[in-house]
Amino acid sequence: MKKLFIALLAAFVFAVVNPTKSEAKVMYDGAEIVKGQTGKMTFNKDVKVYKKNVNGQFESMLVKKGNYFRVYNIEKYNGQTYYWMSSGYRVQATNLTVFMAIPFEQRVQFYDNPAYLWINRNKPFNSFYMEDDSLGTHTHSYYTYLNIWGDFKIEQGELVDTYDLGFIGGGIKRNKIDSTDIQIIEPQPVNKDTLFIVTKDTVQHIKPYLINNNDYYQRFAGQLKAGTVLKSEGFKIGNYYAVNLIEPEFYNRTFFIPQSYVIEKALEK
Repeated sequence: MKKLFIALLAAFVFAVVNPTKSEAKVMYDGAEIVKGQTGKMTFNKDVKVYKKNVNGQFESMLVKKGNYFRVYNIEKYNGQTYYWMSSGYRVQATNLTVFMAIPFEQRVQFYDNPAYLWINRNKPFNSFYMEDDSLGTHTHSYYTYLNIWGDFKIEQGELVDTYDLGFIGGGIKRNKIDSTDIQIIEPQPVNKDTLFIVTKDTVQHIKPYLINNNDYYQRFAGQLKAGTVLKSEGFKIGNYYAVNLIEPEFYNRTFFIPQSYVIEKALEK
């Protein structure tokens, strides 16, 4: 009994000293931050903020000057920026809003296997980071899955993409990414031995949540005929499986396909 008590006590002490990611508190600027939080929001004066309910009606709330809200998502489009705050309230960035971004290093602590999605619709992600890519020849649009396009590192709390330009004598190019352009999500694991059969003609989705085919890479995406067999890359993002061809045509490249476009292939006995 004494040995059992000692073992339980040791386990308790270990749990307190070594909390899991979901249990450990992450602090920034004097406040606790949570998974999915992008920043903090306060206002310069008393203002009304609004949210749209499921019935289509709008609900308002008076926010006092200096009150603190968590920001969970940021939308950037048509030259504007919008913050999604706690409880579903959305507010446009103006001279009344005071937004503080949480360093990327703090945000990513909540994820075991983080996926980075580009969410800035005002500015496409440039995979080669050319100084002037006015033709958009190497750019990606909304919801690009960045992990497959760069070598990302966290330096001094922020996300940095590094690219080796040694093949043209340029050395290592480094680019600091604005963390508010990135949404972090946790991919769902999928058995890597899983095979899928495409049920209808489609294209290789270069990114999850494909919006359109207007970016450079998507315009040249490979075609997939019904009956094509794909192999799992071991995860999915939302309702999009990460997959690859059984026999890649040019090089081994992860792409995505909607879950509704495939069925699992039964294993041969």
